[in-house]
Amino acid sequence: MVVSQMQNDIIKTLLVDDDEDDYFITKDLLSEIKRANYKLDWASTYDEALKIIARNQHDVYLIDYRLGEFSGLDLIRTAIGNGCSVPMILLTGQGDSEVDIEAMKVGAMDYLVKGQLDASSLERSIRYSIKSKQAEKALRISEKRFRDIAISSSDWIWEVDEEGKYTYVSENVIDVLGYKPEELLGKTPFDIMPEKEAEKIKEAFDKITTRKDNIVDLINWNVHKNGQLVCLQTSGVPILDDCGNLLGYRGVDKNITERERAEQMLRQSEEKYRSLVENISDGVLTTDLDEKILFANRASVKIFGYLLDELIGMNLKDIVIKDELNKVNRENQKRRNKEDGQYELTIVRKDGNRRRVFVSATPLLDNNGVVLGTIAVFTDISELKEIEREKQELREKLSRSQRMESLGILAGGVAHDLNNILGPLVAYPELIKMNLPPDSPIRDKISKIENSAQRASEVVQDLLTMARRGRYEMVPVNLNEVVETYLQSPDFFNLKLKCPTVKLKVNLDKNIPKIHGSMPHLSKVIMNLILNAFDAMPHGGQLVIETKCEYVEKLIGGYDNIDKGKYVILTTRDDGVGISERDYKRLFEPFYTKKEMGKSGSGLGLAIVYGVIKDHNGYIDVKSRVGHGSDFIIYLPVIEGSPDDDRKEVVDIRGCEKILVVDDLEEQRELATSILSSLGYNVTTVADGRRAVEYLKNNDADIVVLDMIMEDGFDGLDTYKEIIKLRPEQKAIIVSGFSETSRVKEAEKLGVGKYIRKPYTMQILGKAIREVLTHEATNVKKVVRN
Repeated sequence: MVVSQMQNDIIKTLLVDDDEDDYFITKDLLSEIKRANYKLDWASTYDEALKIIARNQHDVYLIDYRLGEFSGLDLIRTAIGNGCSVPMILLTGQGDSEVDIEAMKVGAMDYLVKGQLDASSLERSIRYSIKSKQAEKALRISEKRFRDIAISSSDWIWEVDEEGKYTYVSENVIDVLGYKPEELLGKTPFDIMPEKEAEKIKEAFDKITTRKDNIVDLINWNVHKNGQLVCLQTSGVPILDDCGNLLGYRGVDKNITERERAEQMLRQSEEKYRSLVENISDGVLTTDLDEKILFANRASVKIFGYLLDELIGMNLKDIVIKDELNKVNRENQKRRNKEDGQYELTIVRKDGNRRRVFVSATPLLDNNGVVLGTIAVFTDISELKEIEREKQELREKLSRSQRMESLGILAGGVAHDLNNILGPLVAYPELIKMNLPPDSPIRDKISKIENSAQRASEVVQDLLTMARRGRYEMVPVNLNEVVETYLQSPDFFNLKLKCPTVKLKVNLDKNIPKIHGSMPHLSKVIMNLILNAFDAMPHGGQLVIETKCEYVEKLIGGYDNIDKGKYVILTTRDDGVGISERDYKRLFEPFYTKKEMGKSGSGLGLAIVYGVIKDHNGYIDVKSRVGHGSDFIIYLPVIEGSPDDDRKEVVDIRGCEKILVVDDLEEQRELATSILSSLGYNVTTVADGRRAVEYLKNNDADIVVLDMIMEDGFDGLDTYKEIIKLRPEQKAIIVSGFSETSRVKEAEKLGVGKYIRKPYTMQILGKAIREVLTHEATNVKKVVRN
């Protein structure tokens, strides 16, 4: 437990007392304390208290002196014997100095008299007890840490008095100098140094002690017990009394003999290759065994950005990014093992810029084959890496695009078949209800069938949207209106009810220009982005939705490469779970989802977003880190001089004209006949295009309804080409369960008035026929969609 807990957290307190009245009194006292929050538990017996204490779930124990046949002292003694380290305070009805003393002996932190107890004294006692226990624990940890360090360190730790005589020497000294600790006690460091070295070091030491300074990396040579010279690096701090008087020094000696000799050899060998490396275009560094830079050539200045004087003495680890320090250590160990190495590193220049370098390293040996350090050649490969990165990014985007295209072809084919199947399910309920009395008991059931079929049809439309095979009714759109319309929809209201812990912040730029777009499809983009954000915050969070208009001055890299131009930018920003690198690469693939398929979505949501934005000539960028949320940024181009908004008018869909329906599926012909006959039209049907041409050679039709895909190889376009050879002014519309294709577009150029998609309703088919017959269709070809 930490001290700050007393101001912030709940202090769990256990009262051990056989009197329930005392429990309520104590609870009232604790409730008066404002500096902390207390949770008081109660144990009424000795045995119950021992069981609870053994669970170690409290911060402090308040123990009554009298507990039936046992005393509070017995409980404290037993609990501490069982390993309890939580502070205990003894409570008694009357003051008794002997009990007070005994309580302290058995381990109580304080002794309180109930009759003299108030909230202030109780709070003070608890705070004192907790802090005292913390201090005891910290002291024990500190002592153990010091012992562990002294034993495990390869260096040796010492203390000297004011005369410089050793008063403490760690056992490690035997590994460094060959002496046992007791052999050095009472001696000074100068007693084990060569005479001239002792004079030099004593002079330096006297200056340090006079000023009571720290000893910082004082290099000194000592004589090992076996007579060999040992170089030590000494560091220490003064020991002062309360008045600031010097009592001695405490410090540590590190054996740097190997390093000193290696540095000497390095300095001798440097001249052999200095002239060679100074003329190399790559950077050359020489480092010691600890990666300290001992030499750098002039080319290193260009790579690392530091002056030569600044590089010398730096550690290579200070230049390398933290994520690659382990690699540096592994490579350094290879050099120590006399192994060459080639690897890449990311270094940080003096100006803060990062560069990628290729390192070719080899161990630097003395004449006896002893490893002194490393000589490494650094080649800046940053530009090469950037080129490789761009190529890889292009390959990934191409692969992603190809996957999306393949899935789109599959989805489009599936949608064609499903649309033909759904046609009767969508249209017949409407026809059936026309012939039912208003109070018919089956009317409601028919409506449910109709609604289910409509929802199934919408899923198929989503497939086509994802496949980017639909046609949109493009009009000037204010993106703010799309956002606001969805946020006011029942769907979003239900979403908020389902996820009440997600907060919404909306920042819409009121001055954004209109874009050329499809309101329903952009609404689906908004819906899917918001659903995706809500799903990413299962435990709550904040979703920010922003719009703005900006001019992109130059190409921007990201998930998409964004061309320069003027864009309306939509951003959704959540602080959810984020996106892993693996998921990021497949983010917009259809049917790829981390949710449970069938329960949390079909996996089409983001694929639909991608398809719609691409059909609007827009771009998508995604920024995300696991655990830090995600930003989806949509760029939609501003189209100058967009056409005026369409004016929707009510169209009377009834008529009496002659209509020829051409479809290779019998159920589709029957469906069209039922719909059009109910609207008053005179309907004739044929099963293929050739029969349609033959029919028109001898008969008239005010309009032809042509299915685009027919199995005999003579499709809607082929049929229409033959028809207009006979009747150049023949009016026609194209229907298809697939989607708009290049052949549909060609038919429109030849004169087809409308294209509608299966499954269609009475309203959709009737309106399309009426508009073509009465020339009310606009010059812009549009698809009527359900």
